Amino acid sequence: MKQGIYTIAGNRALTADVWEMKLLGDTSAITAPGQFVNIQIDGLYLRRPISVCEVEGEELTLIYKVVGKGTEAMS
Repeated sequence: MKQGIYTIAGNRALTADVWEMKLLGDTSAITAPGQFVNIQIDGLYLRRPISVCEVEGEELTLIYKVVGKGTEAMS
């Protein structure tokens, strides 16, 4: 498992509870959409596993649904 720090390039609502987040950083460990990244959120103990929607160069696109405190903090 490779850990990295990413910059949030964008985070926008697609619907009332579905969001698209774009992250910039080292994507060398991501080989294809469908892989999971574990998002660490300040103040919460457990990381959130989110599936990668798209990888383009150094940009990851994640689509997630707000269902609890962690994904609410992400939105």
